[in-house]
Amino acid sequence: MIVKDIEKIDTQAELSRIRSANIREHNQRVQEIYDKIPEIKKIDNEITHLSIEEAKNRILRGADSLDLSSEIQTLSDKKKILLKGSNYPEDYLEPIYNCPLCKDEGYTDGHICECARRLRITELYRRSNMQRVFQQENFSTFSLDCYSREPDEQRGASPYQNASKILAKAKDFVKNFDSSHGNILIYGDTGLGKTFISNCIAKEILDSAHSVLYLSSNELFEQILSRYIMTKDKSPALAEFYEYVYNSELLIIDDLGTEVLSSFVRSQLFEIINKRTLSELSTIITTNLSLSELEDRYTERVMSRIAKDYVLYPLYGEDIRYIRRKNNA
Repeated sequence: MIVKDIEKIDTQAELSRIRSANIREHNQRVQEIYDKIPEIKKIDNEITHLSIEEAKNRILRGADSLDLSSEIQTLSDKKKILLKGSNYPEDYLEPIYNCPLCKDEGYTDGHICECARRLRITELYRRSNMQRVFQQENFSTFSLDCYSREPDEQRGASPYQNASKILAKAKDFVKNFDSSHGNILIYGDTGLGKTFISNCIAKEILDSAHSVLYLSSNELFEQILSRYIMTKDKSPALAEFYEYVYNSELLIIDDLGTEVLSSFVRSQLFEIINKRTLSELSTIITTNLSLSELEDRYTERVMSRIAKDYVLYPLYGEDIRYIRRKNNA
């Protein structure tokens, strides 16, 4: 079960590894600069001496203590000038952090940091079958050869032409992810590549260090939302997943329509679509249902938000999975 899987992941061990690696890198930089610019070592020693003196004065004299901050600042500025003069960045000797918000501790203001959430989700994918799936299903392995080039009488464009346009749009979605917060509905019959395309997008977004939560419709409604809201299960891992449904930079809901339908599912789907759109966070939904079937199943209110805020990727044609199997037989 997905919630149980994430409970087993120890982010603190990974964060400790990150901190150790950054400390080693920082120490190497310091030694490098001390060897090349010995004057900076003298400046650092003087800054350390002044800082200790200032601390002693503060303890002994309180409000009347000697203020040495201006002298320390002057020395710090001199150090930056020396670094810049030797073609180093001014902050080259500053502590190194992968996440400047929590300084790689995993928490900010008593709450789990976004970097720790991302670590856990990424590790979850690594341990699960999804990591292998992403390696097999990505833009470099996506082939249009199985789509028919025969024109579709009702739609005009052939399945090949249509899939080509959708593939180009998907690549543009990834390319512009940092500047736009689009949403996508990928729909069509079984075996047309809907999940494959969403996997392509997920891999690219994950590889660019963004947070992605990829859930089947059943996992979303049964394993997370229903347990968290209906049974009042507030385990830390479940609460983390629940928050991530609304806070991840990209949420992918795969196979919408395969879950057991209820008024709860309808209301929660609308909440997710509505809140994530208002928060300018991207969502991708894949489904075997047609637009009219989606409206009948989830109400006009849900479909009106999708029609307004989602780009539609309609796939059609023959079952390409069947064609691949037949060609490889």
